Amino acid sequence: MAGLMIHLLIADKVYNRRSLLYYIGSIAPDAVSGWKNKDITHYRTVTDRNAALSNLAVNTSPSDDFAEGMLLHLYTDWRWDELVMCKFIKKEGADWLTKYRHELACSSSYAYYNTPWAKDIWNEMHQCDVSNYGDVPGATKDEVYDLILRNKVWHENNKMEKSLAFPPEFVDNFINTIADEYINWKVQHEITYYNSSPCIFNDFIDMPSLSDGELRLECTAKKAAIPEKKWVPAYVFNICKHDVCIGELNVRIGYTDSLYYGGQIGYGINTEYRGHHYAEKACRLLIPLLKAHGMKRILITNNYTNIASKRTCERLGAKLIRVAVVPQWHDLYEEGNRLENIFEWTID
Repeated sequence: MAGLMIHLLIADKVYNRRSLLYYIGSIAPDAVSGWKNKDITHYRTVTDRNAALSNLAVNTSPSDDFAEGMLLHLYTDWRWDELVMCKFIKKEGADWLTKYRHELACSSSYAYYNTPWAKDIWNEMHQCDVSNYGDVPGATKDEVYDLILRNKVWHENNKMEKSLAFPPEFVDNFINTIADEYINWKVQHEITYYNSSPCIFNDFIDMPSLSDGELRLECTAKKAAIPEKKWVPAYVFNICKHDVCIGELNVRIGYTDSLYYGGQIGYGINTEYRGHHYAEKACRLLIPLLKAHGMKRILITNNYTNIASKRTCERLGAKLIRVAVVPQWHDLYEEGNRLENIFEWTID
């Protein structure tokens, strides 16, 4: 298994500056005591470790930061075991464990003293309220806290030379390789996760009123699904302020691979009416319609450079899941988009 600083570094590489619970989750599985127990919780005892992790991934909510951190930890240890530890054991032979622990300690210490944010993240993790932790199979929340405290103190009191077996350039290469690999792996499982989201569509619904007294949504089109193109049914609304159309709103009823990148909601406000949070207000007017179709997890996406649309999602309370690379087969790619913010808006 990889050292805790390696886990924190790869966590930061995958999701830079995500929440504190994400970082705690990325080391929490090592709070399990005993090698045999840890082998079980890290899926080392199963026949197909990749399949076990894939099953965990499709059942892990991308909006659960603690669980996301744990999933990354387990994936990282799987790849470290295969690519690094097995080779080390083969090279060192029967007496490998003592040397392995020493080299891992050197590697973790060196990373701690040569990473500008390392001391701060350990202090912040130590100060985090234990009650906010997620569940860790095989370990209690107090054991996770003890893991953090123990390793925080150890790093503060052990400044070691760089590892000869796992030097900084080796660790950097592992982190970069596995981070890219994990992101691609995780996106595919996120698509599967969202595609399994509940959705009810028997027919289009005529809602009595979608208005807050200031804005009103006026349905201008109901577009039937086109299965051969994998297009889901969709509503098109004019966003009206009193009797003036100030923009447009599109709602797609369903989940597909394409909509992971394109989202269930698209909006646009006419230039002269921007700056008044009308897009956010219009999205909120959709809640009764979305609930009527049984949809609770709504994806809203926007180009990475579209700050205004990103702010709309943030005001809605939507959670940024990731910045995704747009695949070449997608219409967005043909339009010139290369990076999309993927937000999840949860409807209670």
